[in-house]
Amino acid sequence: MGLTERREQHMEKPTIFAAAISIGIMTLSLQVISPGLTSAADQPPKAKSHPKTVTPKAVKPKAVKPKIEKPELAKPKTVQPETVRPKIEPKPQTAETTSNTPGCFGVAPQIEELVPDEGEPGAQVTIKGAEFGSPDCLRGVSFGPGHASTFTMKDEFTIVTTVPADGRKGLVMVTVTTASGEDSKVFLVK
Repeated sequence: MGLTERREQHMEKPTIFAAAISIGIMTLSLQVISPGLTSAADQPPKAKSHPKTVTPKAVKPKAVKPKIEKPELAKPKTVQPETVRPKIEPKPQTAETTSNTPGCFGVAPQIEELVPDEGEPGAQVTIKGAEFGSPDCLRGVSFGPGHASTFTMKDEFTIVTTVPADGRKGLVMVTVTTASGEDSKVFLVK
């Protein structure tokens, strides 16, 4: 055996020996640091759970009633020329005289403009708007709660009224009331 071979044998032994010592030290260190840890091989096998057998409950189908829709028939619209339109006679009314007329229902009135939008008691005010309806459907005009006014309906878009003498001064709400509802606009009583 040559010198080189002996050296190689000497070199192998300390390396294997050093590796064995290193592994032993690491094992001891792990046991000291984490005594509660166990390896997978040390743990007892877990019992296998069996899936539960589920039996479905019988479901009764619900009876569905067929929905029968009634067809809507379109009502024919009759168009009247402007000349055949009945003329509305203006007449002075109060809340008391209009309450005796038959009921009318439709869209609530809409006040668009008060001309003028301020005035003294006794002044005439023109109310312009839409959906005032017929004179029979107009229930009243007031300048604030409890201060009814006399009025004349010129047509379904125009009402002429008078600022009541017994009203309060300052900003008040002018309210037009019909069988279908009411609408208000601000007015300044001087």
